[in-house]
Amino acid sequence: MTNTTHIHTADGNDNPDAIAADIGLPKYNRRLSDKILAAFNHAYAVGELEVAASLREVLGRLDKGADSDNERQRRDSTIALSQADLWIEFVEARNDYRAACDTPQSDPIALDCMLDVMKSAYGRWSTF
Repeated sequence: MTNTTHIHTADGNDNPDAIAADIGLPKYNRRLSDKILAAFNHAYAVGELEVAASLREVLGRLDKGADSDNERQRRDSTIALSQADLWIEFVEARNDYRAACDTPQSDPIALDCMLDVMKSAYGRWSTF
């Protein structure tokens, strides 16, 4: 016996867009490369370097596999790979700054320089 359930929103509307809005799904889904990039950023930031390397490789394959006739898809994949590289630069600068801050009697001038490097890397990543 098959049991089918019909889904309704709180106001009784069974329009798929209304249902998606009611359960908190975005109206538009992000591109696959955006989702992989978000997973890469998280994995790299928390130190899961093997997972991050695999995800970066997937981004590279998306770039290489993009149909040459579809320029937009190719550009989006290249952008995602470039953003991954900028994220690596930021996380490495952040880690260097944290390590220097944790070192007793760190040189304040060196700390200021490392902070500037971290801010610069973040600025390049966030405005890409």
